[in-house]
Amino acid sequence: MASALKNPKDFYSGLLFMAFGLAAAIIGRDYPMGTAVRMGPGYFPTILGAILIVMGGVLVFRGLVTKGEPIGGVAVKAMVLVLGAVSFFAGMVDWLGLVVSVSAVVLISSLANQPFKPLEFAGLLVAMLALSVGLFGYALSLPFKLWPG
Repeated sequence: MASALKNPKDFYSGLLFMAFGLAAAIIGRDYPMGTAVRMGPGYFPTILGAILIVMGGVLVFRGLVTKGEPIGGVAVKAMVLVLGAVSFFAGMVDWLGLVVSVSAVVLISSLANQPFKPLEFAGLLVAMLALSVGLFGYALSLPFKLWPG
């Protein structure tokens, strides 16, 4: 007997979208909805939740009717490095400043890419530093220190 699940990646990602959408809609129901012209605090999470539920439903349907690849193993090292890099940034940006913290995030995250590619790392580092310092430090004038101290 053939399994009804033909594309597990789409199917399970669709379920995840639907779960997040349902959570957003449930959270948003306790706030006033408002109207499209005068949105209340519950409008955005409710609409976003509905969109996520619909998108998840489409993915679940695709998972049942289209052929896809099986789900592979979990890249634990890469997952730990990327989550560690983000956690490091959150905890250290006030102390080390934006430039050093962004540099550390890019370096730690780049170590998840095997093999490590120095040229790719350098390009990403320059782009992320220019974008983060330019956007957060100057364009939006957010109160981030650029350097330690």
